[in-house]
Amino acid sequence: MLYHISESTASVDFCNSIIRNGESLNVSDAKIYEGNDRNRKSKISWIKNNNLQNQLGSLIKEINEESNWNYSLKEFEPLQYTLYNVGDYYDWHIDTHSEPYENGLIRKLSFTLCLNDEYEGGNFSICVPHPISKKTKVEKFKKPKVGTLIVFPSHSWHKVDKVTSGVRKTLVGWVLGKKWS
Repeated sequence: MLYHISESTASVDFCNSIIRNGESLNVSDAKIYEGNDRNRKSKISWIKNNNLQNQLGSLIKEINEESNWNYSLKEFEPLQYTLYNVGDYYDWHIDTHSEPYENGLIRKLSFTLCLNDEYEGGNFSICVPHPISKKTKVEKFKKPKVGTLIVFPSHSWHKVDKVTSGVRKTLVGWVLGKKWS
């Protein structure tokens, strides 16, 4: 399965509490861990909240099984609150890194929780295998409803188109597991 989408996973109140939390923290320009920073323009803050991770963790575990990925998952990275203002975007990329972290874990599942809908543009797309392949299958999500959760394997290519009006707000996360053997 390319991705799993769950509408109305989170309530508007739950999403608004994440927005308040994310915006109360140090919001700064997003950087790319490995790659070209010109590939991305957005603002982020890091949310370190075990309760929030636990709430999302049980849901992602269920999705992992329902989608027949059955990845061995160990822990979350800190959650990323992301703001896309007018003109902001994140071009085609994958979430995996070239090497495992020091603890031997790698990103296995990625997810985006849509927190608002007061924006235009900013469509989320995912594709297999690679965006320049002639056999690429691209799925485009036009402004998912507030509370929609999109989960996908971290090695999947995905992007966010430029926002044309308003501000797109999301919670992004990665679930780690042992390196593939």
